[in-house]
Amino acid sequence: MGQVTADMLREFFNQAFSHLTPDPVNAPPVTRSAMEGPSRYAFVEFRTEEMTLVALSMDKVVELCGRPLTIGRPKGWTPPLPSAAPAAAAAAGPTAPAAAPEQTLLLSNALPVSGVRQAEDRAVLAAEVREEAERHGRVEEVAVPAPPTSIQDAMPARVYIRYATPEDAKAAVAIFNKRTLDGNVIKAVLVPDEEWQDSRAGQWVTRHSSIAGIPLPGLYTKTPLPAGITGLAALNSALSALVQTNPGIATVLTAGINAEEVPLEEGYVKVRNLTPTVTKKDILDFFVGCGVQAESDVTLVYSADGTSLGEAFVHFSGPQARLRLGLSRDATVMPATARPVEVLTAVGEDLQRRIMSGCRLE
Repeated sequence: MGQVTADMLREFFNQAFSHLTPDPVNAPPVTRSAMEGPSRYAFVEFRTEEMTLVALSMDKVVELCGRPLTIGRPKGWTPPLPSAAPAAAAAAGPTAPAAAPEQTLLLSNALPVSGVRQAEDRAVLAAEVREEAERHGRVEEVAVPAPPTSIQDAMPARVYIRYATPEDAKAAVAIFNKRTLDGNVIKAVLVPDEEWQDSRAGQWVTRHSSIAGIPLPGLYTKTPLPAGITGLAALNSALSALVQTNPGIATVLTAGINAEEVPLEEGYVKVRNLTPTVTKKDILDFFVGCGVQAESDVTLVYSADGTSLGEAFVHFSGPQARLRLGLSRDATVMPATARPVEVLTAVGEDLQRRIMSGCRLE
């Protein structure tokens, strides 16, 4: 493993998994880390099976000393017998207690943020939601946190419903998810008790993505978008270096993007590496959720003789346009092409330049 040492592995995983234990100082995630003689192998033991499974999901995704870590079970490993589990747990010493079942439901997009700026509007919404929620279980409390001024008016507002039991909360997910209110499609998810307590106290909790369960606070940004920037760096320029040193991490992070948290923004992108048979609908499907409204927002580029140049321009417009979310899909596979496509920043004038160069736009 080159320069990687047992201490480096211990420190890396202790930092990465510190959120998985209530006391990372006195009960750190790693219980043992050792190199196997002069070989390229190391053995790391974790405090809980949950941590072990998360570590296994990071196989060839993260790097140390410039090399991807290959993470797997030791040779000859077999699952422990059920009867051996209690004894093994006792031998391992104190472990993190199991997380309490979630009994708080978050409804997002019941209204836009502009509809809950005023305290009286939040009170009305809380009362209406509570009345409906009580039809489907015993409700302890409903909270509608005040959005900060930095949150855009068209972003989704939040309503938290605290049910008396986890069973009621779980059942309510199916009842509320994808329902509509004033034309808004509601998203319902269960959230941990910590988020409920913070939101109940009036905080607007940052809800961001993670890599293999490792939280990444401050993921999204609204700083000016430089020309040429794309991929995950469009969400946060600091991610550019992370992806360069850990190329495999891009797919994991892209899959975990919380689209609702991406700032609203209109604009154009240029898509390249398309196959000649790709259609406007294929491109619309690729950018679903990004605010591309109709096929008229997609322009395919051809040569003067009608040959496809494998390029298209896409206009993100309307109140739910998320230009940066579209850019984050750079280097991901478009199903219709069965290969990765390039998604780059563009401006409306780029279409005129294509016409002036003799291209045909459709």
